[in-house]
Amino acid sequence: MQGFQRSDLFLLFALSIAMILSSAYADDHRPPIVGIKGLGLVEGIMGESAWTGRPIYQFYNIKYAEAPVGDLRFRAPVSVLPWEGIMNATVPGRGCPQSRTISTEDPDAEDCLTLSVYSNDLTKSRPVMLYVHGGAFVVGSAERFGPGFLLERDIVLVVIQYRLGTLGFLSTGTEAIPGNAAMYDVLESLEWVSRHIHNFGGNPNDVTIFGESAGGHAVSAMLHSPRVREGLFHRAIIQSGTLFMPWVTCQNPTEGAYEIARIIGCPMTSAEEIDNCLKQASVKDLVQAQDEHKRIEFSSPGYPKVSGACITIGGVFGEESFMPVHPKDLTVLRNVDLIVGMNSQEGLIFFNEYFRYALDSVPITWDSAWEFLEFVETLNIKFGSGAFVDAVVGYELLSKVSWEEMVRANFSELVPVLIDISGNLALKYGSVEEANRFAKAYPAQVYLYNFDYVGPPSPVTPGFPYPFPNTVGHGDELKFLFPMNELNEEHTKMANIMVDLWTSFAIAGIPQAENVIPWPTVSRPFGPYLRLVNPPEQMEYFVQEFTNSVEKAREVIEASASTSPFLSMCLDLTSKWRA
Repeated sequence: MQGFQRSDLFLLFALSIAMILSSAYADDHRPPIVGIKGLGLVEGIMGESAWTGRPIYQFYNIKYAEAPVGDLRFRAPVSVLPWEGIMNATVPGRGCPQSRTISTEDPDAEDCLTLSVYSNDLTKSRPVMLYVHGGAFVVGSAERFGPGFLLERDIVLVVIQYRLGTLGFLSTGTEAIPGNAAMYDVLESLEWVSRHIHNFGGNPNDVTIFGESAGGHAVSAMLHSPRVREGLFHRAIIQSGTLFMPWVTCQNPTEGAYEIARIIGCPMTSAEEIDNCLKQASVKDLVQAQDEHKRIEFSSPGYPKVSGACITIGGVFGEESFMPVHPKDLTVLRNVDLIVGMNSQEGLIFFNEYFRYALDSVPITWDSAWEFLEFVETLNIKFGSGAFVDAVVGYELLSKVSWEEMVRANFSELVPVLIDISGNLALKYGSVEEANRFAKAYPAQVYLYNFDYVGPPSPVTPGFPYPFPNTVGHGDELKFLFPMNELNEEHTKMANIMVDLWTSFAIAGIPQAENVIPWPTVSRPFGPYLRLVNPPEQMEYFVQEFTNSVEKAREVIEASASTSPFLSMCLDLTSKWRA
């Protein structure tokens, strides 16, 4: 045994015990224990899949990085160090600090850089799916995204947590607070998977990264950052998110960071003092100051430049920065298989944000069509259309607003128009731009979708006073990938389709499902694509999805008119007026 240290012997013994325990579980129901070479032992629990009861080894909140506290706050994470004993991975832990959970000070709140691993078989070498949760970069956690659906198939699922809000994205433009700490968290989790996922039955050379909303932005960032080395992942799925959305990249991060410092009460005498103050500020103050900063920006004239929740382009480290230039300026793209898509009523959650923050949840009464036109122009500015506001507004009116609706200028009647405008500017245009760019560079490797299946209602827009017919809003596809809701038999069929499409893509690079038509790759601008309903439908021209909220609303009106002689007469008069 020459050359071995006592610690080496202990780890070797522990690993042997772990292998015995984990393999014996099916017989004696002992908790699964896995030895992670170079780190230590983790103890999980057993669960089962939702539909067929397949056994699932579940390991919650394994640390992948050291707590980013002290001098590590706002900086790239440090890889987790080995631990002694057995790490308890049997229960979901807390998420990273956010406004939903910060009510009192928790000295360990920042120790949240963890991931959860779910596997059917610890001895195999199966494709890995790594999920990045959404939440506008300010809320969210791993515990909502369980394995019950996806582990019906032969994959290993990893769900990560990363720093949120100011702690993950603040940038003062200095080496002390350079920005993009959260993106380095995501990168570190990918490195952890590359080093250690084989211990859980996963193949580190067959990884698919996927995410929704802010998680989709993070996936897009991994595709475009030169700091992400080749081979960390091999396929990607972007759900309702991309770097080409205007608010995802910071317009002026330093200015917003200084405003957050002022809200906290930091002395504004020098950059060094501001950095020191922010590094020493309480977690609660940082979270609450970012929320107040957001409220101020949405209430003020012009484009809301919200800091502490966006990716910094360039920065103090120049070419060594996480994102040296905006992806629109890149000429070479990462060669991966890619799924990009979104949901029909994405704009509902975005318009609701404006409704809450800028209008204080009070509907507007327009006295004329002129006032409605001004509001549409303001909405364009708020969602980033910039100098092209007049041309864009003209297109929006042409495609979404009838002359009669313009004249009536009724807020509730025009809500579907506002939803489409908000969703297109804030998300849909950018998502399709991402798909088009990759499809042009790598033909036959990009799949585009629009999710339009109406399932159980989701309260993503609390307090919004205008219920929308047949809503398929932001994040509504998630309940068909993760066990978030009780699904009836019909909804379960849709969940099986979604699980098959996502996991088959992760396994073989081609999304397919039983009794579903082949999903065509994007071969020209804006199509073809798959409309994800049951059964899915192949569509040709994605531009049609830019008016789907308006079309849904008009279908409801026309259906009501068919049962009402008075409404039918009004619609007949309207059509004659148009003629």
